[in-house]
Amino acid sequence: MTGFRSALPGTHVTGHAPCWGDPDFAVADDRWNTSEDLVAICEPVLYVCGRCPYRAPCIRQVIPAKSEFTGVCGGRIWLNGTIIDALPEAEHNELPPPVIRKSCGTAAGVRAHRRAVEQQCPECQHISDAPVQLELHTLLTGTEEAT
Repeated sequence: MTGFRSALPGTHVTGHAPCWGDPDFAVADDRWNTSEDLVAICEPVLYVCGRCPYRAPCIRQVIPAKSEFTGVCGGRIWLNGTIIDALPEAEHNELPPPVIRKSCGTAAGVRAHRRAVEQQCPECQHISDAPVQLELHTLLTGTEEAT
């Protein structure tokens, strides 16, 4: 998704955000060739998200991961729906809530949350907080199951 953002029903609050309607936040494909080019274009406007109270609603409205958004949204620089850079103050809880999967509590569950660009469930958060223990467990047992 590139170009101007438009209001979706029930998501009008981000129309008050300082970035609303600015084409530098939704970067057209013909303005960049590499992810480095994209970051160079987006970094000068990323600061606008710094104190913006609409970061989480912006992510809920644009749905960057599902819409394969490219540009600045919610204090993050996105490339085809994947976060490639973010403000230091960007909060993880601004991302959509986690979807509980059968793989939750495993390294595969952690990867699934990251691919979906969502918060991690408590079981996967525990795994993320202990990657060395998981790696050792996987090496010793041949499985990714949490203990």
